[in-house]
Amino acid sequence: MNKIRTIVIGILFLFTLESMAHDGKTTKVMEEMIQLHDLLVKESPNKFNVSKLKTLLEKGGDSKKDTEAFKKAIPLVEKLALADSKKAKLEVYSELVETLSSTVGNHDKSGANVFYCPMVKKKWISKGEIIVNPYDKDMRNCGEKI
Repeated sequence: MNKIRTIVIGILFLFTLESMAHDGKTTKVMEEMIQLHDLLVKESPNKFNVSKLKTLLEKGGDSKKDTEAFKKAIPLVEKLALADSKKAKLEVYSELVETLSSTVGNHDKSGANVFYCPMVKKKWISKGEIIVNPYDKDMRNCGEKI
């Protein structure tokens, strides 16, 4: 009986470690992406401070797939830091979302979702279920969760 109990405790421990590992790097990256979405919706005129996002991406992801996407995203984040117009920010953000959208939900516990607007043919990442399209303030409700 003690042997079975030890095995069950060991299995539960492994599942606990697995679930804890998924609360890490990808979640933090998605939290930063959610903040970028919010800044775009607010149409912040300032350049974006993306140093935290860049640092997180450089640390790699929770899986090989996430790490590969993060590496591809680093130059886009650097480009986003330099963007000074609304149009430039949205263009780079769109590329960044395309690069990182495959990581949403895999190891991510941030509540982030990927949305798509068929009118502008672009994706965005935001928190929750409510559609808040960052690409056109006149079309904030246009889009769908994918």
